[in-house]
Amino acid sequence: MKPVYVKGLPPTPDTGVISSAIRNVILKATDNLAWLSAGETVLLKPALNSPDPYPSTTHPLAVSVTAGLLADRGAKVVIGDQSGIEHVLHHPGGVIHGRTIDNYARSGMGGRNDTKFVGFEDGGWDEGFFHHHSANTASWRNGFYVTLWAKKVDHIISLPRVSAHAQAGATLGLKSMVGMLREDSRMEFHANGPLNGFIVRSAKGSTLKSSDDGTETFFEKIVEISDAIREKLRLTLYVATAVQATFGPNQYGIRLGRTGLGRAYVVQPEPGLIFGSADQIAAESVALAVLKDAKGTVPLLPRCIQRMALFSNPYIPGLDLTDVCHHPYIRHGMKIGLGEMPGELVFEDVPMQVRQRLNELLKQPDKTRKNR
Repeated sequence: MKPVYVKGLPPTPDTGVISSAIRNVILKATDNLAWLSAGETVLLKPALNSPDPYPSTTHPLAVSVTAGLLADRGAKVVIGDQSGIEHVLHHPGGVIHGRTIDNYARSGMGGRNDTKFVGFEDGGWDEGFFHHHSANTASWRNGFYVTLWAKKVDHIISLPRVSAHAQAGATLGLKSMVGMLREDSRMEFHANGPLNGFIVRSAKGSTLKSSDDGTETFFEKIVEISDAIREKLRLTLYVATAVQATFGPNQYGIRLGRTGLGRAYVVQPEPGLIFGSADQIAAESVALAVLKDAKGTVPLLPRCIQRMALFSNPYIPGLDLTDVCHHPYIRHGMKIGLGEMPGELVFEDVPMQVRQRLNELLKQPDKTRKNR
């Protein structure tokens, strides 16, 4: 079992303190980047569903500090994603509207002229994606299509954020990998989930189809995307100085100009945390615990607003009622061999009461875990 390294931040940390903590966790979780050789290409996969700033998308320092550290070690760095259908709509005829690189700039992660950034939609419908199907992707009857960048690079680092999600309940590292799918595959898995009408409306004007295959494998499909990158994924790193604890993944469920309906309630954890692991499921487990811990501090009014707005979605209360080890992200991820629950949590500058709360949330029946 690979450890999860959890670094606590002081109150109101400046850029330098956060940057140092990110480097610290990266080097510990990767054994000082032991897998990297000079000249190799590393893909950084942020969470860039929309142009909204952190915590709706990845913290800009997670991107810049990781890219800088890799470049210093001689790596060629590529930063890539494809935003959600609402913001970038791609079909066999080309891109109908939106550019992921524009969302990259508007979110605060980088600039429109950043030569390291690629929008996966720019590769083309047939030329830019490949078909993946294996014994571990049984929920996808005919497999799915993934950006060709997953084959081009030598290594991948995942840089999610910690956020609730109006459809899935939580959007962490596994859900972030949806950004690597071609649009028809995105439509396919969304059709198995609740609130799919929003996705269908966002795809209006395209040739994309939405058809529920009746398998009820919404979560399983999400998890199985990572099968396509499991051999190259080296690290999952989270910056959790802020957590979207209701709605999500964007600032608003429905955008209306500069404002909107269904505003995500943001919790500022005390302390802010940087954490990561070479084990994708171990990192996901801790992220779920951090999200559940944050949700416990949401005031009554925002909780009631979410409950009323999303009353028809069972995954919202389901997240609160399900133990981390039994969550379908974790359960299915372990089933197909993507990783394990954390066997060791290595804390640094994290108060004892926070350690205890996270340990309680990560409890496993008849299991023991080292903790230092």
